[in-house]
Amino acid sequence: MQSVRSNVNNLEVTMSIQYEKLQTPEGYVTTTPQPTPEQLSRFYAETYYQAPQSSTYQVSYDELELNYKKMKCDATMQALSGYCPEEGSSFLDIGAGEGFLLNAAHQRGFDVTGLDFSAYGVAKFFPELSSRHVAGDVFASLREFVAQGRKYDVCTSTNVLEHVIDPDMFLGLVKKVMGPNAVFALTVPNDFSDIQRLAVEEGMIDREFWFVPPHHLQYFNTDNLVPYLVKNGFEVVDAFSDFPVDLYLLHSESNYIMKPASGRDANRARMHHDLMIVRKYGLDRYLDYYRAMFKVGIGRDINVIVRLAGD
Repeated sequence: MQSVRSNVNNLEVTMSIQYEKLQTPEGYVTTTPQPTPEQLSRFYAETYYQAPQSSTYQVSYDELELNYKKMKCDATMQALSGYCPEEGSSFLDIGAGEGFLLNAAHQRGFDVTGLDFSAYGVAKFFPELSSRHVAGDVFASLREFVAQGRKYDVCTSTNVLEHVIDPDMFLGLVKKVMGPNAVFALTVPNDFSDIQRLAVEEGMIDREFWFVPPHHLQYFNTDNLVPYLVKNGFEVVDAFSDFPVDLYLLHSESNYIMKPASGRDANRARMHHDLMIVRKYGLDRYLDYYRAMFKVGIGRDINVIVRLAGD
């Protein structure tokens, strides 16, 4: 159990709820008790969506970081490219954040719409897309889109599912805005993974650092995400992971949890590694590389592309 304390812009926010892990029948780990929607909205408002100094949004990135962000978005778009024509297809990015994926889709000719609780990230990095971005309660926006009968050819959500109180509800809303033959690409952290469990069992780390409610409320991995999506009426058409930065936990000198000063170098090594592969071999081989890693449970984030079962 833990009490979560966050310091944002010199404002200390304490959630006094005592959280525990709960294994769901579907195999993923959830948080109990769940915060109320009001508590979570207040936490998000005070933690994630402050400008300019925030754990979510940064003032600027250096060239390596920008190249890496662009490459990751290009990889997602490459994985999606076989499922719909780009020019003129509608694209909904749920949790658009700073707008990098929204921009990647826009550059490829998609008719893009972004949703997020804050307009700050898109306005900072891609102000030309501000008119295509809807700020406010994401779930309220989705319900409004459903009521209006809006449909999209491609939906995406990057690091959203782990934050929601009711993931079934969220996926249900996404299904209702997916058009005929639409695809949905989602990304979540690979938590309670084999590497993380090994690091705990072998005493290489002193805590399950990834269990951080109310920041994250749901915890998926390569073992349970696909069955969970199938249970919710989806058919998986592609799955790939990304760089397994948690491998650094297995070496005492690079263990960024026990030696936090090594975290920056671990992150930059990840970026150099991936950009090197793409420069020499291209995005298709990059994706094949991480498809193989997904199959053996390795990768810090996991990416799955689905369509509605029966389409």
